[in-house]
Order: sequence, then C-alpha cells, then structure tokens
Amino acid sequence: MANTEKLGTKNENNEVKSGKKWIAFFRNNKKLMDGILIGVLAVILLVTAFYYFRNNQTKKASNAIISSIEIYNRALSTNDTTLFNKALEGDDETDGFLSIISDYKITKTANTAKYYAALCYLQIGNKEESMNYLLDYDKDEDHLFYMAQMLIGDLYDEQKDVDNAKKYYQKAIEGEDAMTAPIALYKLGMIYERENNWAEAYNTYQQIQDKYYERYSEMGVDRNLERAKIKAKK
Repeated sequence: MANTEKLGTKNENNEVKSGKKWIAFFRNNKKLMDGILIGVLAVILLVTAFYYFRNNQTKKASNAIISSIEIYNRALSTNDTTLFNKALEGDDETDGFLSIISDYKITKTANTAKYYAALCYLQIGNKEESMNYLLDYDKDEDHLFYMAQMLIGDLYDEQKDVDNAKKYYQKAIEGEDAMTAPIALYKLGMIYERENNWAEAYNTYQQIQDKYYERYSEMGVDRNLERAKIKAKK
C-alpha cells in the first residue's frame, strides 16, 4: 500500500512539475504564442472571407450566364451572327460570356462560359479562338467536357492534323457519354476509312453497335459497318 501511495504521489508531483513547465513556457514566450494565435485567427478569417466572396461571385455569375445562354440559343435558332456576338460580348444589359470569364474567374460558371464562348466563335467562323477556349475548358461538367473534346477533334481534322484528331476523338469516347461517344466513334471510324485501315474502321463501328445500339440504329451505322466488314474481309 505504501509503495502505491508513493507512486501516486510521485505521478502527481510529475504532473504538477509538467504543468508548471508549460505555464513557464507560455509566460516566457508570450509574444510568440500571441503571434501564433493571431496568425491562426487571420488564416481562419481569410478562408471564411474567401468562401463568402466565392459564393457571392458564384451567385452573380450564375445569374449572368443565364441571359447569355438564352441569347446563344436564340442565335442558334435564327442563325443570327449579331446574336452570337452579343452572347459573346454582352451589352449594357447583359454580361457576355467573355465578361463572365474575366470577371468571375474563381467560379465554375466561368469555366462553363469558356465552353459557350468556344461555340460562339465556332459559329461566327473564328476557329482559332474557338480552339483556344475549348483547350482551356476544364473537366467540370462531364457531358460538356466530352463534347468539347470531340469538337477539338473536329477542328484538328479540318486542319488535316489526323493524329491530334484521333487523340481527341478517343478522349471523347473515353467518357462513354451516350450522346457524344457514338458520334466520336463514328468520326474516328471515318478517319480510319480515309486511311484504308478497314480493320480499325470495322472495330470502331462495331463498338457503336455493341455499346450504343439505339444510337447505332438512329445514325445508320450499319451501312458503314457492312462496308468496313467487306473491305476488312471479316
């Protein structure tokens, strides 16, 4: 019993000594500890302010892009170049896609605006700017991202840059998006046909039949598959 009491007393003494050491440390380093505390509080305030600012920017950007997309859709239905330019550049009442990209850089909406800006440039014939914005578009919304990859493939194909065209069609196919992948596969198959690579053309068209049969039927790919099958001697 005595040994136990001594051990307990010894532990208590150690705890008291340890507590005194910490108190002494804080007293001797008060300025340092105050600085650390102020630094931590400053970081918390900065992070809070940033999230508040970003949320506020996101709301503004989301409201702004709705009008620009509406103008873009009107431009598509009327094929009005003036409206495509308005959707891009905006006016006194509307922020265009370019303003949204510039003014709300930290938001996801700015990224979406890059995609629509690329479409506008494509419609008015400025393919170089369209390519720039498509290449700058980050993977945020999967459907739009894979569509962007296919459009990049189209632009490279027009430039006779077949290797890059294939590369970006493959990226579009990897998403397995039911709307985009079958079209990208078809376009890739057509490249293989031009190259007289009938085995690859057949395999590519076969993927459309196997994975996207409804789209395969709608697109009439059976004719391409049959042609490639004969040429590849399958």
